Amino acid sequence: MSDLKNTRYYQEVRYESELNLVIRQLERRIGGISQDLQVKINKLSVEDLENLGLALLDFTSKADLVAWLNDKANLVS
Repeated sequence: MSDLKNTRYYQEVRYESELNLVIRQLERRIGGISQDLQVKINKLSVEDLENLGLALLDFTSKADLVAWLNDKANLVS
């Protein structure tokens, strides 16, 4: 099983699954997501997507998402 988890295919499927889940959760929580925000979300790692999935439980508006993404970008810079 660990050999399977190390394959590129598995990693891509895991990423797509996590991305789709987070996008659906965000849309339900704060409404539609602009193309600009979608691009930023698509650049996140699987770990960051998981963290966003937890953080979005506290979001009340798109401003919360923007602030979270900006904080993430500042940490990377």
